[in-house]
Amino acid sequence: MKKSYVVFDFLKFPVPGKVAKGRNVLLGIDSNPIFVTPDIPLNDLKISTDELENSFLAAQQGGKEATARLHKAEATWDYQMRLEARYVERIAVFDEAIILSSGFSVSRQPGPMQKPELGAENGDLSGSVVLHRQAVPGAKSYIWQYCYGTLSQTEEGWTNAGVTSKASTQLNGLDPVVRYWFRVAVVTKDGTSAYCDPIMHVVV
Repeated sequence: MKKSYVVFDFLKFPVPGKVAKGRNVLLGIDSNPIFVTPDIPLNDLKISTDELENSFLAAQQGGKEATARLHKAEATWDYQMRLEARYVERIAVFDEAIILSSGFSVSRQPGPMQKPELGAENGDLSGSVVLHRQAVPGAKSYIWQYCYGTLSQTEEGWTNAGVTSKASTQLNGLDPVVRYWFRVAVVTKDGTSAYCDPIMHVVV
């Protein structure tokens, strides 16, 4: 029987991806009665995730002090998430379903770091962002959406940003220095997939 392991892909995520991953893990562990006593208390992980997000937003304005605060917050978050991942792996005893329920990613064997499903980077012009998703074989199109400010918990809070035949797109005319959340669904011959986990990105 093949064993499943937690993938430490989150360590390679950009900061907005780490924030989104942290939120997913907090939700997954908190809602699962299997994870009774996490090595990192959930309140501590929430505090470090909030600090990572806030320091990232502050660093967009520039300045050595803000950048130093961001680096410190990221190092703390990385450390806590490593320990939490090891806890999940220990409790799951190589069970793929249990690992996935925690919000962490899973691999059947130790391997190289995996790229996040969806990524974002600033475009050449102010107010633009380039989104790129891992390509899906046989995909007919990709449906892109965004919301801004606080992550929307309802479908009504999301705005359609377009449909493309490629696994990437560029959005223009966004408000600079604003926190945006992005997600994408894939259309194949079998239908339309659910939207991926949203990622946060500050447009400049």
